[in-house]
Amino acid sequence: MTQDNGDEDTPPTTARLMRWGEGFFEGIACLEGLLSWIRSGSPSMADLAVDPSALSSRLEAFESALSELKEGIANEEMEGGSLVGDDDIARAHRLTTLLKTWTPGSDLPSEVATLAEQLIAKFGGEPEQANTA
Repeated sequence: MTQDNGDEDTPPTTARLMRWGEGFFEGIACLEGLLSWIRSGSPSMADLAVDPSALSSRLEAFESALSELKEGIANEEMEGGSLVGDDDIARAHRLTTLLKTWTPGSDLPSEVATLAEQLIAKFGGEPEQANTA
């Protein structure tokens, strides 16, 4: 439990960091679940770890978190982690756009797996071992 010391000079970045963390980590988990489902080859939507209707909104939050991280590092409000480039934000945006136009049950654009792999490779901690059988 955090103590409130009555200090009105508490950095306004606390809420920003919390919003960033939620969007970032939920986005990574969502990407990992999506990629696992794609790799499994399962046609069943029930095997997708994240609800398809929540998929694009979580990835929008991830895209926003990447923008927050880039801006936060540039303004020296945040530090550490991988540097975020415009190309990373563009990948997240392209992925979100593809998933918004995808109808569950139809073929998923092949670019989705590539984009998810690239984002996970850069921002997702330990890289997964790809099964290329």
